[in-house]
Amino acid sequence: MPEYTDAIFKQEDFEYLRVIAHRSSEEASHVISKWLKHDVTIKVSNVNITTVERVGENLNIDDDIVFATATELVGDIKGHYLFIFKMEDAFKMADMILKRPIGTTKTTDEVVQSVILETCNIVGSSFSNSLVRMLSVQLMPSAPSICCDIGGAVMASILAEYACLGNELFFIDTEYWHKESKIEGYFFVLPTPDSIPLILNKIAGGRNDK
Repeated sequence: MPEYTDAIFKQEDFEYLRVIAHRSSEEASHVISKWLKHDVTIKVSNVNITTVERVGENLNIDDDIVFATATELVGDIKGHYLFIFKMEDAFKMADMILKRPIGTTKTTDEVVQSVILETCNIVGSSFSNSLVRMLSVQLMPSAPSICCDIGGAVMASILAEYACLGNELFFIDTEYWHKESKIEGYFFVLPTPDSIPLILNKIAGGRNDK
């Protein structure tokens, strides 16, 4: 679990971000369940802010094989969404989506990648829709890209590229449930530095309109 920082965000900002995250998860759960024709629930267990340096140090995935997807954000808010699943969770996701017994998938083939990409596309789009509605912004996510590698290498590459742009990022713990099966994932929102003042202003405006 990453170590968090209060940065320039106030507690009420966090609370509003949590509302956005929870509404997004509800929307994503509905879309995924409709897509699969069976119930899948996405739960948000935590929303907070951390730094680029701390996230790499505290995820504890350096030696794990992970799937990572990145989605570029274009519009009023610029940056990226980043999803990370450990390999065993990605395999569970594929089995869940393909309606197979958990434990069936054992190889990192194109089917697994396609399932992860589509799931992340649905969740990312749902989060974007919530940002558009609740912050009154224009936002268009691109199609996600995916890679599979050692967690330490993936994080080093992603965070090295992002560190030159900014230091603060949103961290969201997510869980995906189908019946008794749970899949854990990490979801990051990496806004560019010039997007953060806009986000704060929009959050303040959203709170005042409640």
